[in-house]
Amino acid sequence: MKTIRKIMEGVAAACISVAMYYCFLSGAPARGTERTVYMILDGIFCISAWVAGVGILWYVRWLRRRNKELENMIKILLKNADKLDK
Repeated sequence: MKTIRKIMEGVAAACISVAMYYCFLSGAPARGTERTVYMILDGIFCISAWVAGVGILWYVRWLRRRNKELENMIKILLKNADKLDK
């Protein structure tokens, strides 16, 4: 699963890089199919940026919750170790 996730992250990063290059460096074409491609890639980039921001916030919240759970586990283990020493 980790390998698949890393591959998907790489593909997503490559797609975002292509979209950024096409949208920001080449500029918006005046008309034609290039304009449609530009708008689609720009939309994908905007959605990807939003998803990345929300994902980072969710991950930080998850890490904080996990940290509290681990702190509680350590407290319980230390309390049980004190009982065993007596």
